[in-house]
Amino acid sequence: MRISSVGNERRHPRSQEAGVTLLELVIVMAILSLAMALVAPRFGNWSDEWTLRSAAERVAQTVRYARTRALFEQSYYVVEIEPGTRLVRVFNPASGFSRGFTLPRGVKVDDGEDPSPPVVRFLLPPSGVVEERNLWLSNRRGSKFRVHVDFLLGTPAIEAVRQGPR
Repeated sequence: MRISSVGNERRHPRSQEAGVTLLELVIVMAILSLAMALVAPRFGNWSDEWTLRSAAERVAQTVRYARTRALFEQSYYVVEIEPGTRLVRVFNPASGFSRGFTLPRGVKVDDGEDPSPPVVRFLLPPSGVVEERNLWLSNRRGSKFRVHVDFLLGTPAIEAVRQGPR
């Protein structure tokens, strides 16, 4: 009489092993490579566009920051952009306060008046009234963003002017 059947069963080896063949693996890799070849150029366009937009946003934020500090401290602030070195700097000539950052590579700065200005300056007085100005940021693909400082509100706005080739 049997009490337990544990260990009494015989195991038969499987007739087929689970897994993939080399041919299946090569086909899947070819499909993935084709998909990446189609997607990669689009990712490059998106990446350049995103870099340009974030640079324009950062310049606009710097102008907003300088205007807010000028109003709060009742002192003049200056935002300087050097297109040659891509350096953006905000400073207060009276107190010596200064901060800066560098724009990403490939971003070109133009003030709309001079094709290659040595320095673009925004003067932000304590009254908050600023002159109306435009600043154009572009990349090598032809995309452009305009940072427009509004005379009435004194705050910068960003506008995509023209999209580059897709």
